[in-house]
Amino acid sequence: MSFFSEIERAVERGFRRWTEKMFGEAEADDLLLVHRAILADVGSKIQTAQRGKPIFPYSRLKVRLSAADEHRRATYAAAFVQDARLQSDVRDFLTGAGCEVPRSFIVDVEVVDEQESGFQIRYEVSPPAPAKQAPTAARLVVITGTTAEKFYSLTKTRTNIGRLALLLDRDQRPFRSNDVAFEEDGDDVNTTVSRSHAHVRHDPVSGEYRICDDGSQHGTRIFRGGRAIEVPTGSQRGERLMPGDEIYLGRACVRFELDW
Repeated sequence: MSFFSEIERAVERGFRRWTEKMFGEAEADDLLLVHRAILADVGSKIQTAQRGKPIFPYSRLKVRLSAADEHRRATYAAAFVQDARLQSDVRDFLTGAGCEVPRSFIVDVEVVDEQESGFQIRYEVSPPAPAKQAPTAARLVVITGTTAEKFYSLTKTRTNIGRLALLLDRDQRPFRSNDVAFEEDGDDVNTTVSRSHAHVRHDPVSGEYRICDDGSQHGTRIFRGGRAIEVPTGSQRGERLMPGDEIYLGRACVRFELDW
């Protein structure tokens, strides 16, 4: 792996800075060991084609991280799953090694409860053929709060969430419609949902769904694996959603679900 040492160090520096800021120095040291081992495993799969050109013949990686400790699993999820951090680092590593990485390259990370800590990687030559895949259906399920419907399909590139279905300006002209509308005359939970609270953005190229807070009064949070993730107020980047995420809009709650 000496050939890749400079590339690895460059990727690791960014990962260490980020994990130290998020988790502290001790946690960052442990995470870096796992991160380094994963990159080393990926690097061992790089092959040499004609004229010495390096190639990486796989377009999908399935990484399985295991730990018995709940705190360790939550840390793994935050460090490697959130914002597709591991996928970004693996892509940077392969690009730095001179490999052409396809736009469809995916690193799926699964964190599981097992007695023995460690990781496994499954390498796939190509993702399943689109014709054989069932259509992807994303939806929000209302858990707490009063809305007209219980389920809302996310069929648009932007789905607005707020209180009232239609918002009017001072001149009684509509300026925003909410696809997921909490009732104005609902219970006390509904009053914590701002009229222009948040929106879910879907990127049809990457397939990602992200929740963005539109300057709400009581904030937007994601609960994932026992951990709360604050969605920055007014940020257009927002936070990436994962299946099973519970999204709190003030005190109201919706769950993000994704079927394959």
